[in-house]
Amino acid sequence: MKKKLAIFDLDGTLIDAFDSIYQTINYICEKLNIEKFEYEKVKRAVGEGDLKLIINLFKNEQLVKKAHIFYRENYLKFIKNNVKVLDGACEFLNQLKEKEIKIALATNRSKFSLIPILKETNLEEFFDTFLCADDVERIKPDSEMIFKIIEKFNLNIKETFYVGDMYIDYLTGINAGVDTYIVLTGAGKIEDFKIYNSALLFENLNKLNKFLVENKII
Repeated sequence: MKKKLAIFDLDGTLIDAFDSIYQTINYICEKLNIEKFEYEKVKRAVGEGDLKLIINLFKNEQLVKKAHIFYRENYLKFIKNNVKVLDGACEFLNQLKEKEIKIALATNRSKFSLIPILKETNLEEFFDTFLCADDVERIKPDSEMIFKIIEKFNLNIKETFYVGDMYIDYLTGINAGVDTYIVLTGAGKIEDFKIYNSALLFENLNKLNKFLVENKII
């Protein structure tokens, strides 16, 4: 069955915004007069929204409160020239548009950063709808976003596929019952998926796009 709805994660899947996040965290560390974190540690802490990012890194309850306020107040300063669209993303999205496949975004980002990011990357025009952390009671890996998007278009799980970059995304899609594909262009690593024998992993969006076309999925 050819798909009618494609749902994408954002960070690590369609864009690379890790530099913007890392620079914001460095700024917070300077403000709090604490040692800066390694880039890879920050990168591996993303995926479950900005509050969980701060909790994962700063641990201490008092530091978390201060750091989260600083993050919300300062993150947008660091997105200019620090966010890039991943190779093959626009081509993939354009192809889906040409095939009249609905395109949706399901991200754990909050709206305060999502809208500026979409404008900065010029990706906003591709999406027929998007949901973020502010739009649901339970963020990913809960499947609430997936089900809401499917319902919006009056489609079903067999007509839908989901693309992400982390084990969180894999669980989100599998829990929803939709075909789920992982691109290894973000925070996720191959070893994260060793316990998931059925996980379909792709080096990048170009490889995934080729697979979907060759298998007549799109």
